[in-house]
Amino acid sequence: MSSSAARHCRQQPRPRREGDLRPTDVVGAFFICGIAFLLAAAGVGIAQWLTPWPWGHWLALHLAFVGGVSQLVLGATQFFAGAFLATDPPPRALIRAQILCWNVGAVLLAIAVPEHAETLIWLAVGLLVGGLAAWAAAIAAMRRSSLRRSPWATRWYVSGACFLGLGMMAGSLLARGVPWRHGDLLGAHMSLNLAGWFGAAIVGTLHTFFPSLTQTQLRFPRMQGVAFLAWIGGVAALAIGYGWALEPLALAGWLGLCAGAIALLINVVACLRDATRPLSLPARIVAAAQPFLLAGLLVATVAAIEDGPANALTGSTRTTVGTLLVSGWIGLTVLGSLTHLLAVVVRVRGGFAARMPAARPRLDGFIAALAMAGIAALALSQSLGLDRLRSPAVAVLVVAYAMLASRVAVLAARVLLRARPGL
Repeated sequence: MSSSAARHCRQQPRPRREGDLRPTDVVGAFFICGIAFLLAAAGVGIAQWLTPWPWGHWLALHLAFVGGVSQLVLGATQFFAGAFLATDPPPRALIRAQILCWNVGAVLLAIAVPEHAETLIWLAVGLLVGGLAAWAAAIAAMRRSSLRRSPWATRWYVSGACFLGLGMMAGSLLARGVPWRHGDLLGAHMSLNLAGWFGAAIVGTLHTFFPSLTQTQLRFPRMQGVAFLAWIGGVAALAIGYGWALEPLALAGWLGLCAGAIALLINVVACLRDATRPLSLPARIVAAAQPFLLAGLLVATVAAIEDGPANALTGSTRTTVGTLLVSGWIGLTVLGSLTHLLAVVVRVRGGFAARMPAARPRLDGFIAALAMAGIAALALSQSLGLDRLRSPAVAVLVVAYAMLASRVAVLAARVLLRARPGL
């Protein structure tokens, strides 16, 4: 046998056996759990709006980000890493350990923090750390069994997980009320969790995910290296700058994040220009989300330059930055990605009998434009003090989100009832 034939044989994946774990099992299980937490967060948010109580706002954010979005990230990162590395999913035991530790830890923390139960807080944090450790072991297992070497497959995700681990440490100190005299520990915690964990996972994934959505290729592959260095360096500078009250370093962090966002946006725009087929709804929604990343970072950076880095997170621009980055960037990117990935789970688990949703340019374009208009109008009303614009903007945004959430809910129900993941 020739050497090329031998290499070809070694690179053939082993046949899938009955009962083997599929990539769609992994992503489907995490997505179902994550969506359940997002629904719970929406319920708490509505209750807080109707009848405010002291811990309502924190609880809604905790359920949404720790229980909801974080589980979407855990599932999606393993799904995409497996695809990049052309390898099987991690061992079933590691997936079960992640789901058990993360869900129990998130629930316990939601109970422990309002009750100031220190022992329970540490137990909850320990479970979350254990879930993150099981995730790291799963990523390592996929790398060991990989048929190819792809450094970008896990580089973003591992960096984000390191930031999350540090963010958990900062969060546990905040939950226990431990005094921190060196600087702004809450600012460092937010930087590590939001920009470090969510940001690195989303920005990194989009370099491969968005070209697949648009059925194109990444036009400028070298820009991914620029985006990585700028984003990861920016998160580190931001966290250290806030944590130790080093204002020049914090400002450098905001500038680094802006540079990383620009590098990503260059490739996103190039993919849109290269697309030859009508864009699907997920592609349009994910594309619509990306300008809000740069817009939110620019608003925060200008505030940091003019009034000091602390005001970028707590000053008058806080609500505007939150609208652009959370409702605009994270919210739309998550909804668009869920719409696509849940459809993939339904199709694969159904034996490829179901087709992917067809593109409907007029309706899909209308939904994307509605979402962008609502977010832009809300951000303008907050930044310019246009109170009359606020209510119509919120109404438009709620309608757009409801249209997208209804599609996600239908797909999630189909996954749960007809294509239930087998763990």
